[in-house]
Order: sequence, then structure tokens, then C-alpha cells
Amino acid sequence: MIDTLRKLLLAGLGALDMTEEKAKAFFADLVARGELSEKDAKEVIASWSKRAAEQRDHLQKDVEQAVHGALGKMGIARQAEIDALKAKIADLESKLGGKNSEKSA
Repeated sequence: MIDTLRKLLLAGLGALDMTEEKAKAFFADLVARGELSEKDAKEVIASWSKRAAEQRDHLQKDVEQAVHGALGKMGIARQAEIDALKAKIADLESKLGGKNSEKSA
């Protein structure tokens, strides 16, 4: 499931990048035909690129929130939570003098 969501995110980001490249080519063509000044084209492209970057960030945050929410509903622990529990177990075992690890062996 996570892999599928990651692929969808990458596909969406790739589409945004492809669209950005097409927009740059479009404005370059307008400049070449003399229908738009190079300065105006650069301003429009810079503005559009900034908005596209903001949208990419927003999309990535939305997907991450959706994934975390789905994993939480499914009861799947995140790696950070597992690592924290392992650290607590190791701490408790060391306080017990390794008695727990002898019983489980």
C-alpha cells in the first residue's frame, strides 16, 4: 500500500515537472516569435515555477498525512515508534540485569 501511494506521488510530481518543461518551451516559442519579451517570459516562468513548487510541497504533505492516517487506522506502527519501544525494552532488560533475556532464550 505504501509503495502504491509512493508511486502515485512520484507520478504526480513527475507530471508537474513535465508540465513545467512544456510551459518553458511554450514561452520560449513565444519569445522566439516576438510575441512576448524575454523579460516577461522569465517573470511568468519564475512565478509559475514558484507556484508549482508550492503545489508539489502541498501535494507531498497531503500524501504523507493520508499515509500516516491510513497506517494509524490499520494499527501499523511507524518505525520511530518501534525503535522507541526497542529502546525501552533494552533499558528495562538492563535494569533487570538481563533476567528477561535469559527466560526468552
